Amino acid sequence: MPKDRLDHFDRKILELVQRNGDLGPSELSTLIHLSPSQSSRRLQRLREEGYIERTAAILNPEKLNLGISAYVSVRLRSQAAELVQSFRKRVDTLPEIVSCDYTTGEIDFMLRVHTKDLQSYSEFINTKLFAGNEVDTVRTFIIMQQLKSTTALSLEYC
Repeated sequence: MPKDRLDHFDRKILELVQRNGDLGPSELSTLIHLSPSQSSRRLQRLREEGYIERTAAILNPEKLNLGISAYVSVRLRSQAAELVQSFRKRVDTLPEIVSCDYTTGEIDFMLRVHTKDLQSYSEFINTKLFAGNEVDTVRTFIIMQQLKSTTALSLEYC
């Protein structure tokens, strides 16, 4: 997509809605100094063109009694298509996994996991993650303190 497709107003809209997804055209118009109708049209176009994939609420894990956050690296027994596909399907069914990335290098997948406590984490690993025969090795990195958490993407390159 050509760089000139997003002007200053488009980038400002994206910056604002990725920090507060429930802003409407009226609030946007005040913040970006456009009319509500222009703000609405631009917001709709950004959605239609796929710049805005979806709008979601970000919940507080502590309020939901999710005391353990961890990164989990997973290496599969092999790269056979059926093993990879089976693992991907299982990951989709596990609510403890909030993100899963297929990676290069020594590991195959990097998971972000939230559970109640260490006991529930152990049960998750032993009864759910190792439930199939795809997994060879798992390494856990418990998050002791979160220093930065954002869903906002850089708009520097658009």
